[in-house]
Amino acid sequence: MFKSRAIITILGKAGEQDNHTKAKYYFEWKKEVQKEYFNTFPLLIENFSKSYEIVPIFTKDAKSANIKVLKKENLEFNTFNDNCLIEDDKDFKNIFKIINETLSSYEEVIVDVSHGFRHLPILMIVDLIIQNFQDTQKIKKILFAKEIEAFKEYEIIDLKEYLELANISFVLTTFEKNYTVASHIKSIKYSKLLKELNDFSNDLMALNITNLLKTSKELIEELDKIDDISIKTQAQTLKLAIQNLTDFKNKKRYMVYYQLSKNLFEKEYMLLSLALLYESIRMYIKSYIKKQYKDLVEDIEQQLSPNPSNPDLYKIGDFFKNLSWKNYSQFLNQNKSKLFIKESDYLKLSKAYPRHLEQLYKEIDRKRNNLAHANSNGNFEDIKKLINNLLVNYENLAIKRAL
Repeated sequence: MFKSRAIITILGKAGEQDNHTKAKYYFEWKKEVQKEYFNTFPLLIENFSKSYEIVPIFTKDAKSANIKVLKKENLEFNTFNDNCLIEDDKDFKNIFKIINETLSSYEEVIVDVSHGFRHLPILMIVDLIIQNFQDTQKIKKILFAKEIEAFKEYEIIDLKEYLELANISFVLTTFEKNYTVASHIKSIKYSKLLKELNDFSNDLMALNITNLLKTSKELIEELDKIDDISIKTQAQTLKLAIQNLTDFKNKKRYMVYYQLSKNLFEKEYMLLSLALLYESIRMYIKSYIKKQYKDLVEDIEQQLSPNPSNPDLYKIGDFFKNLSWKNYSQFLNQNKSKLFIKESDYLKLSKAYPRHLEQLYKEIDRKRNNLAHANSNGNFEDIKKLINNLLVNYENLAIKRAL
């Protein structure tokens, strides 16, 4: 059962000795309120104990030192949790376990990493990064006492923004590899970027190629807005990858589908790759025939899809691939679209069909159908090898033959 809210701090030994003096502390977001303390522990108690449970992680010596500090500050604190006791400060694995279990016990945390023996705050930061990837809303602040003047003045700053940058850095890097965004990652500053990444991903995974140009443009605009030096290079690297992926200008539709198919194959999206390869070969067949009978093919395209800005490519591809087996009588009997074409013209188109692709088309169609309906046999590597062979054969039999 999760507890609600906690301030989690690693205790050090500052202020223990009688000759230790107080230093001035203040929050970066409230600089006008300044007060002197021996360390941040009494500061946290005074500022947060009414709204948060104060949870120190401590060694035996650090606990003893801070009991003395609190006594000098006239403050009481009696809730040291034995589960947060570090018995051996060289046992890194156990320390990490204590930090991880403490952080995991609360729904919302503010963490103070100002003190503690030198490796303890580092282990805390490592666990914060892990926790933040799991739940980006959980960690509200990471407090750190920034030294303004040694032993005299400290400004409490919030390092949480760097966790957000770590998340966005992770998103930008992984998106270029798999075109997806982890659904749990949230960001106020980069909310528009995350939206555009998701929109692009959704269009690509749905093979909504027509809308992909729009979403890619909007995504690139957001990537160009990133000016933080820590992630700007990653943003520009992803921008270039998106531009290359969606560079459809002056390319025939079969080439667009083929290049996307290869790209998604490299990302190991086998079914998507095969679906695009299937559409590509259908469009190639149409283009192959169109090279011989341009006016006739354009008339059929117009009849099947009157709106040129949103062509029904499936219907068009279906007609031209059926020329390999469907005679004119069968065409008339199954002509649900009421397409008008003379028998002599139909025969011309049928004879122009690229017979050297007939067997390959059947193999692509059969494999796509099996994979889409969970009827494939063999392991993933077998499927990958088979699809790679189809891509190579298509490249040799079609793509390398200029139209």
